[in-house]
Amino acid sequence: MSQAAAKPARRTQAQRSAGTRGRLLETTIACLHARGYAATTTLLVAKEAGVSRGAMLHQFPTKVDLMLFVVREAYAEELALYSALLAAIAEPGARIASLPEMVAKVLGRPAGMAVLEIMMGSRSDPELAQRLGDLQREIEADSVRAISRYEAAAGQAFPPALVRLVVWAVRGLSVAQMLTGDAAATAESVRLLGRLLETAGMDPAG
Repeated sequence: MSQAAAKPARRTQAQRSAGTRGRLLETTIACLHARGYAATTTLLVAKEAGVSRGAMLHQFPTKVDLMLFVVREAYAEELALYSALLAAIAEPGARIASLPEMVAKVLGRPAGMAVLEIMMGSRSDPELAQRLGDLQREIEADSVRAISRYEAAAGQAFPPALVRLVVWAVRGLSVAQMLTGDAAATAESVRLLGRLLETAGMDPAG
């Protein structure tokens, strides 16, 4: 084999850029999860990710740009996780009753907690608050479309209001857990919400 043939192919600019963004995403989530929104600066993320300041600014000119990227990527991953978790439950009624624990499992990941940190941080950052609000409305509209596609495939109704109730109830419980450190109480509340949905006897067919 010649030396030229053994030499690995150079990555394209697009591949290098995607790799940088991937490292920044992973590092930002880790920093938000461990240190919170205020302490997660772009300089800290760049240093922890081994990315130069120039490369960081090229990808994400501001902290807000970086935070919105995290929210978008976390949401895309959540959609895939929900689809897989729902598909693993054969009984329609069980899907509804399992929804709270399913949401808690997905949102309890480091990426989910990172998004929660960003949401809370938006209270003291007007630009983030405005742009995150716009993005959240886009996400909720897309969620309704995703639910409709799942309903058509599974023959089961998931009222958007119900999904929104469960998601934001779990987010609220997550805030309480952050403040109290009582994971057991959170888990008990999530299970109770599931039992309430089951007791309500929601019609799986809508």
